[in-house]
Parts: sequence; C-alpha cells; structure tokens
Amino acid sequence: MNTHVTPHRGTVALVGLAPPDLDGARDAAVLAGARVCSDPGQASLILASASAPVPEGVPCVRVGQGGQVRLPGDTALLVSLIAEASSRTRRSGAVWVVAGIAGGVGVTGVVRLLARERGRCRGALRARAGEAVVVDASGSVPGVALAGDHDVPGVRWVDLDASEDSYLPSLRDHLPVVGGVRALVGDARGGVAADDPRVVAACRSLDAPLIVDAGRWDERAARCVSAIHADALIVVTHGDLEGAAALSATCTAVPPPCPAITLVSAGERWGAGLRACAPGSILRAPTRSGRDLRGLIRALESASTARAGGAVLSPGELLAIEARHA
Repeated sequence: MNTHVTPHRGTVALVGLAPPDLDGARDAAVLAGARVCSDPGQASLILASASAPVPEGVPCVRVGQGGQVRLPGDTALLVSLIAEASSRTRRSGAVWVVAGIAGGVGVTGVVRLLARERGRCRGALRARAGEAVVVDASGSVPGVALAGDHDVPGVRWVDLDASEDSYLPSLRDHLPVVGGVRALVGDARGGVAADDPRVVAACRSLDAPLIVDAGRWDERAARCVSAIHADALIVVTHGDLEGAAALSATCTAVPPPCPAITLVSAGERWGAGLRACAPGSILRAPTRSGRDLRGLIRALESASTARAGGAVLSPGELLAIEARHA
C-alpha cells in the first residue's frame, strides 16, 4: 500500500504513547499531512495507548500492545485512518449555533428563519453558501420540526447509534426535509440535547453548512460548540434588565468559546445594561424575511469569515455591524 496520501488539513493528538509507538504515531501523522496538537478535545483523531483515558466524542485509535493497530507493521493503515479523519474535519460551510438564555426567548423561531432563508437560496448564491442542514439538539420535541413534519420519511436521532463517533457521509441524503432544508430532528421516539454524543458525531459527518439549535445556553451547549468547532454563536435573550442580568450571569459562568452575537427577543428594546454585558454585537431577533434577518446573516458571515481566517472581530467591527442594522 502507498503510504504517501494526498495531505488533508487535520490535527492528531498523541495520548499515553511511549517510544517506539510515540515515534511511529508521529511519523504516521506527518505522512498523512496532519499536524500534532496538544489538546485532544480539539483533534481530528486521537492516537492513544490501550489504557489511556481520552475525551468523549473524538475519534480514537488505540496503538500498541492491546490496541487496534501495531507499529510499524500497521503504519500504512494508520496513515489512511488519519487521512480519513482529517478529511472529515474539512467542512464545506460555516457552523452556526443558536442558544437561548432561557426557555421561550425564540431560539426555535430564529433557527427556522435561518433554515428557510438558506432553503430559498438559488443558483450562484446557493452554490456559494451551500445547502444548509439543521441539527436540532434542543432536547425538545417537536423542536425545529412542526407537528406535520414527523410524517416526513427520513432518519431521526433515535435511528443513530450513540456509540459511533461518526456516520456515513450519505446520512445527509437520508434526512427529512423540514422547512425546505434537510434536518436532523427528533420525533415521538425522542430527541437529543446538546451533550448527546450523537450531536458531535453527526456534525462531524455532515459535509454541509450547519445551523444547530443547542437549546438553552449552559455548560452542555458550550461543550457542544467547542466540540463541533462552531464558527459563530447566536445567544437569544430578553432586552430588559432581567434579561441583561441573566445574560451577564450565564456568560460569565459559561463564556462563549467562539465569536458571539446577541439577539434580543422580537419586539423588545434594549438599553445600557445589555450593552455592558452582551458578548459581541446586539441585533433584533428577526420574525420574518427582511432587514433584520439579512443583518443577522451578514453578521454571521462576517464572524465566520474571521474565524476561518484565524482572526477575531474587534469590538469596533462588531459595533459597526450592530450600528448598520440598529
């Protein structure tokens, strides 16, 4: 077997390995075109000894005595596994997560609007933006799907094996069409919350722009945002003092791990209290297609572009976005 494969961008974490397995695993990563990283939670693949503890939700190959591969004999196989894992981390579009500071602030409505807008894209715009997939990790049913959508044929959460760290790329083609876009949702048999391992596995396997409903913003949602390498986070809250206090307390306890945009629930105004604690720019939550929705999408695209380029939008740039759509 030819071990010189086309390089893919990806990262490999080495956990609990000692020479000569450590050296062999590092050499396999180089041959696969991957970079060795120090954070297993952010890796495309973990190469670990048979007994080393590893984070949940990240693909892992056990190396050495008692493991799945033995080096140097299985070097070619290991290179192929690294290359495959790296290729799965290359996304064809941005990942946007929507979460609420509390229940009833309008998260599901925002997700539906974003999905509907992406579903309306046609021609060159659709080719550029990609055909988005909605991932409902809110933990509620019906959630993003409406009551009538549960008769639409397709794969639901309960059909996916929670023990798998990834699924076949064809998963996308077998999802039901909800609101004009394909969506991974729950049904009468149940849904999933943001900390369910199937969420990370599905996001890793769906080669498409993703809109993820993470339900309430908390530690579970934050871990999900980090694990799926989200490009932008939308936090929906109320604009009054109670909303500002809740946002401040929650985001202090659980800071957003990626660029964030604050949405104020439809029909509400906001004041200095919210401006003082909001992560990122503050925009009105859209209720239909129009100026507010276009402004939100532009802000998300700006955050995603900066994230992809390794940059973080400055406070001045975020305020400029807010001012243009105030």
